[in-house]
Amino acid sequence: MPIPKLIDVSKLNEAMTIYDKALRALPFATLQEVAALLKLNVMDLQGKHVRINERRHAGGTQSYEVGKDFSYMNKLIGFEPSAIEPKDVVCVTKENSKVYNDNELLIVGGKPVSNITRRHPLETRVAFALVKSHIEDVVYVLFHAERDEESSSPAGAFDGFFTKADMLIANGDVNAARGNFAVSGEFLMPTSDTDYSAYENLVEWIGNTNTFLRSSRYGTPQLLCSQTVLMAARAALRNKLKMQEYPSVQRMIELLREDAFCPTLEVCTHEALGRGSRLILQKAGNMDVAFNTRAASRFCQVRDIYEDPNEWQFWLQSGYDTRINDWHEKVFCTNEQKNESLDLAGDYCKTGGVQVNIMGDDGAGQWNIQGKAAQRGSGQYIIGLAPGKYTIEFGAVNGKTAPASIAEVEVKAGKITTKEATYTATQGTPSGENDDEETIE
Repeated sequence: MPIPKLIDVSKLNEAMTIYDKALRALPFATLQEVAALLKLNVMDLQGKHVRINERRHAGGTQSYEVGKDFSYMNKLIGFEPSAIEPKDVVCVTKENSKVYNDNELLIVGGKPVSNITRRHPLETRVAFALVKSHIEDVVYVLFHAERDEESSSPAGAFDGFFTKADMLIANGDVNAARGNFAVSGEFLMPTSDTDYSAYENLVEWIGNTNTFLRSSRYGTPQLLCSQTVLMAARAALRNKLKMQEYPSVQRMIELLREDAFCPTLEVCTHEALGRGSRLILQKAGNMDVAFNTRAASRFCQVRDIYEDPNEWQFWLQSGYDTRINDWHEKVFCTNEQKNESLDLAGDYCKTGGVQVNIMGDDGAGQWNIQGKAAQRGSGQYIIGLAPGKYTIEFGAVNGKTAPASIAEVEVKAGKITTKEATYTATQGTPSGENDDEETIE
C-alpha cells in the first residue's frame, strides 16, 4: 500500500516564490550589520572583479654633475592586482513531515496544526530559518574559511580574510623586510602584578609599523583583533598603572593611541575574529566581502527528490568571497599569530573539532589538518569540522624530529577529539603519535 503524501511540494515552491525577495535580502542585511562594525565593504557581485594597485618607486632623486655616471631606476611603476570572485556555496536540509510532532507544533501563527489540511505546518519557517543559519555560518567563518571543494563544512565554503592574508605571506607579498609583517608573540594574561608584557607588546607592535599607517594620511588606522588580545592588554595595563580596578576599554585605547603614536587608531573586534593573538592593522575600508544570491535562478527552493513522499529537500545556493584590497606597508600590516574560530552561531550544529597537545617542542611545534593551510600550536583547536576521518601533520622544528602524521583521526559531531604527539631530539629515534585519545563533549 503506497504511503499517503501529506505534503504538497508545489505549494511550498509557490511560497518560496512569493518570499524570494525577502529571503535574498536576509544575507545582505546580516552582512551589512557585521560590515558596519568592522568597516568592511559589502559587494553584490556577479562574476569577477579585479582591483589594480599601482606601485610607484621612490628614491630616484640625486645630485647633478656634468659627466656624472647616474644611477637609474629600471621600473618606476609596478602593479599588484587583487581579485574577488564569489564561489558557489550551498546550504541543504532534508525535511520530513513526521519529525515535527503535534507536541512541538500545536499552533502556528494562531492556527491549529493539522495534517488534514495537507499543508506543511512550518511552511516558510524552514526556509527563513535555513537562510538565517546559512548567513550566520558565513559570518562566523568570514575570517577563517579556506575553500575546499571536498568539504561539507562552512569552514571550506570560501577563502576568508585570514586565509587571504596567509596566502599573501606565503607568496612573499607580505614579509618583514617589506614592513607589512611583524612578529608580536602571543598575548597572554599577566602572570604577576608586575607583568605588563601584553600591553607593552601591543604598543611596540603598533608603534613599529609604517609611519603613514599610524597616521590619518590615506585613511583611518584600524586594528582588527580578537577579544583575547584586548583582555590580556587591559589586564596588563591595570598592573602597569597600579590600579585596583580594570581601566575601561575606552581608556586603554586612548593610552594605546598616545603610547604607540597612532592618534586616530580605531580598535575593532567581533565574534567572527575568533580567539587568539592575530593582529591586522590597516586603513579602515581595506577589506571587501562579496556575495551573489543570483548564483541560482531560485535562491531558495524545495525539491521533491526522495522515495519517501513525505521527505523533501530545501536547497539554498549562493556565492561568497573576500578580498584584502591593498597590502602596501603604508596601509596594511599583520603578525605571525593564528586565531581559532568560535563555534557556529546556530542553536545546535553537527560539527566537531580536534585538539593536539605537543610535548618536547619547546613551544615551537605546529600542527595542521592535512590539505588545509591553517596551523595551530600545542593545546589549540581546529573546530567546525564535518564528522569524518582526518590526518594530522606536524611542522618542522630546528634540532627536533617531528612526530609522524596521525592518520584516521575521527571527528564526531558535537565533540572534541584530543591527540598527543612528541617531538624528539634530532639525534634520537623519531617518535610518532601517542596512541592515547580522549573524546570530550
